[in-house]
Amino acid sequence: MESKETDRIPDQAKTSGPVEDTERKFRKAKQEEEEEKKVEADTPLNLADLEALKHKDEKKKGQKLSSILRDDEISEELINSLSEDDKRGENDVRVAIIGNVDSGKSTLVGVLSKGELDDGRGAARQNVFNFTHEAENGRTSSIGQEIMGFTEEGKWVEPERVKATKNQSWSFVTSNSKKLVTFIDLCGHEKYLKTTLFGLVGLLPDYCLIVVGANMGVKRMTREHLVIALALNIPIIVAITKVDIAPEEVYEKTKKKLSGILQTKSASKTPIFIEKDDPDLDNIAEQMYDGNVAPIFSISNVTGEGVSEMKSFMSMLKSRIYKTGKFRPPSEPVEFLIDGFYMVTGVGGVIAGTLTSGTVNLGDTLLLGPDNTGKFKEVIVKGIHYKRTPVEECVSGQVCCFNIKPVGKKEQMKRSIFKKGMILIGKDAEPESVWEFVAEITILHNPTTIKNNYQAVIHCGVIRQAAKIVSMSKPHLMMGDKEFVHFRFMYRPEFLKEGAVLMMREGNTKGLGTICSIVRPSADKKK
Repeated sequence: MESKETDRIPDQAKTSGPVEDTERKFRKAKQEEEEEKKVEADTPLNLADLEALKHKDEKKKGQKLSSILRDDEISEELINSLSEDDKRGENDVRVAIIGNVDSGKSTLVGVLSKGELDDGRGAARQNVFNFTHEAENGRTSSIGQEIMGFTEEGKWVEPERVKATKNQSWSFVTSNSKKLVTFIDLCGHEKYLKTTLFGLVGLLPDYCLIVVGANMGVKRMTREHLVIALALNIPIIVAITKVDIAPEEVYEKTKKKLSGILQTKSASKTPIFIEKDDPDLDNIAEQMYDGNVAPIFSISNVTGEGVSEMKSFMSMLKSRIYKTGKFRPPSEPVEFLIDGFYMVTGVGGVIAGTLTSGTVNLGDTLLLGPDNTGKFKEVIVKGIHYKRTPVEECVSGQVCCFNIKPVGKKEQMKRSIFKKGMILIGKDAEPESVWEFVAEITILHNPTTIKNNYQAVIHCGVIRQAAKIVSMSKPHLMMGDKEFVHFRFMYRPEFLKEGAVLMMREGNTKGLGTICSIVRPSADKKK
């Protein structure tokens, strides 16, 4: 009578050699399998596993891109309790301009902000570029900003002179406007994708205006920018440019393609084509606040077709700073995300960024950091500029510049101390820097598999640093997976908050998620 083990041996194995050898191999394989299970059972749970257990009862979201992140809205009761002075941050609507290279992004920004049409050779974009090399090759490689101003009645405030410097034109527009629209002109070339990601994650735009060339159609980078904006829950506006030179069949094909992409299950948007003098423009702008619709404008920067409709639409958009949950009221502790730093002759250190919480007044003492060692140092605010105009205070929601100086008389402000990821924060917040954190990550795109010790660049607010995976709640991650991942920064500690949105990128690999828990310094493992 044959043993039970022999009964389980496949027929193919029984006939392929002596029965004794086959039985021995089978028992050995079974023994190794049992030993592996025992080792796995004895191994303590890692931080990613613990976080997964904590959230095991939560149902995973569907495949809709905008459902990956959870908005943490501020209650209406709290918003209504704010005074008009506290709501000044809502007077500035930020619109990020994205899209493929050579689709006419900078030209459109120049036409909208300066009020002068293009000559067909890129004259309008010359007023937008930051650097000479950008003007020479016609490609944006840095983050540019321009503003549009509107009166209380919604009338556009035209700059005094088209060729005026930003200091001159911004001061005039700001002083004569009730509401501002700030265009954040981002890069279209794949080589500068990290700069575009920094703009979308770190500069906290309210809306995204994706520009598509009618004669070019929907390119790969157009799709990539669109996916990132959708995943970050940023409402989408579409501008089809160069309609004056696009063949009719190509133009119609582009419209059809865009409409199809926006209606997919991943995007779940209702495309609305804007007609000339569209009477429903105000209703569409109202619906944009929740981001369920995607208006599509047909524009020519040369003939002016569709430009007036776009300007009117911009004047109707509402700020979403309290809708996203990324901003806190002016009464809470100060938190200022630094996205630029400069050493100005005769002035000293100047930092630029977005005030996401609290109120800053001239003479306030705040903490600057973390530095390479993870420490914060005290600085005094000596000057405040809002839209290049001197002011005495700045409230949550505003984008501004601070002239700062160290508290210690012997200390000097040097450019070398500044790095990406630094913030200005109130002393009452008691900030601390961390090396490690656990995040719930959804893999948007990945050509291979991800496992422990995998390294990628983390974009979280103004942070941009490489981190490695310490552990995961699953042995391997592939495209579409949503799991808990334990990260450790590679070079220096950063200031992080639970619930913050992050993007992970490495080559063609991209992931999106939120920080679930911070590994405090006391529990942090030494490098």
